Amino acid sequence: MQRDLDKADWAVGLMQNRQSVRRFKDDPIPEEILYEVLAAGINSATGGNLQPYSIIVERSRVKSQQLSKLCGDQPFIAQAPVNLIFCLDWHKLAVYSRANDAPFTCNKSFRHYTIAMDDLVCAAQTIETAAWLYGIGSCYVGTIIDNIPAAAQMYNLPKLVAPMLLLSLGYPKSLSTPRKKLDYDMVVFNNSYPNLSEQKICEAYDSKYTGMRMTLPSDPQKRQEILAEFRRALLTTYPEAQCDQIIAKAEKAGYIHEIQRRFGLHYHAADMLTPDVLEGLAEQGIYPCYGLMEQ
Repeated sequence: MQRDLDKADWAVGLMQNRQSVRRFKDDPIPEEILYEVLAAGINSATGGNLQPYSIIVERSRVKSQQLSKLCGDQPFIAQAPVNLIFCLDWHKLAVYSRANDAPFTCNKSFRHYTIAMDDLVCAAQTIETAAWLYGIGSCYVGTIIDNIPAAAQMYNLPKLVAPMLLLSLGYPKSLSTPRKKLDYDMVVFNNSYPNLSEQKICEAYDSKYTGMRMTLPSDPQKRQEILAEFRRALLTTYPEAQCDQIIAKAEKAGYIHEIQRRFGLHYHAADMLTPDVLEGLAEQGIYPCYGLMEQ
């Protein structure tokens, strides 16, 4: 393997400055460039060289609008010239295994499920990086797993195939200010995990989320609706009396902190505990917890 440090510096520099893009130009992505980007993903790392995934390429505006509705009405999905749907795919390997008298329990194995998800994300991230190097922006969407049956019907997915991740691609109409990440020394640890104090952790995240908070609506009804949802999330973690104190503090301040919004409204703490995704996978014949329950 030859080393070209100039090209490496150029590529890594671009990667270090990547950002998610949610506003796309109408310009189509040339087929030859999209092919190269997808080919890079197909060559990504995969456990046992199984490649237990498939990628559906969506260019239709009509179906992209349907995808947008399935994924929380996020407008950039409908706007994107290309949407890629990454599917966990045990169908092809199951057919091949049975045709060759090989045992097959991948769709019932937690270990196979986690390895397959690693493989799928490796492919997706390789594609996202390759696209960025070509000047193509993108944004990941994870909420497609909340509607596995509908997406499966939309794309005629056979049993043992389930959509797990969506990646919207297009040339950026504009770039926003990059979001701050945690500092290097709060993510990369040499030799062992350090004994991080609460103060150090809080300072790191306070720096990351500087200036980010959600102002509560002035409309009394909307304000109470948001606070009620926030309280429902808080009840997963704190006793009722403490929840009341937290809500009262937020109401008095007129806002909630970014981390409260993230886990209290965006990734709603109560809703993230529901079995919807497992039920959606089961609809497609995939039972990642089956082997664990049998034990």
